[in-house]
Amino acid sequence: MCGRYFLTSLIDTLRALFDVDTPHPIPPRYNIAPTQPVLVVRQCADDTLGRKGGRELAAVEWGLVPEWSRTGRRTDRPLINARVETVAEKPSFRASLVRRRCLVPFDGWYEWQAAGGKTGGRQAGASHGGKQPWAITPRRGPMAFAGIWSVWQGPDGASALETMAILTGPAPGAMAELHPRKPLVLEPSDYVRWLEPHDPLPRGFLDSFSWAGEEAFEWRPVSRRVNAISHDDPACLDAPAADPPPPQPRQPDLFGPL
Repeated sequence: MCGRYFLTSLIDTLRALFDVDTPHPIPPRYNIAPTQPVLVVRQCADDTLGRKGGRELAAVEWGLVPEWSRTGRRTDRPLINARVETVAEKPSFRASLVRRRCLVPFDGWYEWQAAGGKTGGRQAGASHGGKQPWAITPRRGPMAFAGIWSVWQGPDGASALETMAILTGPAPGAMAELHPRKPLVLEPSDYVRWLEPHDPLPRGFLDSFSWAGEEAFEWRPVSRRVNAISHDDPACLDAPAADPPPPQPRQPDLFGPL
């Protein structure tokens, strides 16, 4: 996953899909980038009387800062993604995976492909050069990435920073021609189970989810306008000036591992 996505659905749609309520209007976002505020759906804590908490739509920053961080500052490469293969072991992520999982609503995400079908992407904000951006969208409308979040408390106990990361896994089939990895997308039937905290995490928890497969998405080339994070408007999803060729299979690396 390259590190950009978009969320353009109306608030009424999000309320219905994710069982949340908010009085605030939500402007459409066409080019969401790391370190920016993003919306997540998370489980509220139970109250002091033991009543079960509901869900809330919260704004946090994209790029997880572990709760044990000394400074609360991000590194040069913010932790925007967490690999599903290692998220349960990585010190930066494992506490959040156990206690602070969230849904990250989206209408689609972007990947960049170089000429000749070479895959891969760079962190948002970096130059994509001559790479062609593609928009990947769910066929059924808005869905949710599997996310984790963290809260870092300042030394004075008053300031707090809430941040998040998106889980990723290997991209399947033809989708891998755009990028070898993809964000993990939850099926709506799994929302409740993903949000419910566990301590410790049940054995085989991550393997028990049926992440949305390749058939749930479609993708098309879009305008290079999205390359600049300063552009956040519908034109980011326009067709490119000249249609690029479809994704081509990657050539084998003659000097790579067998």
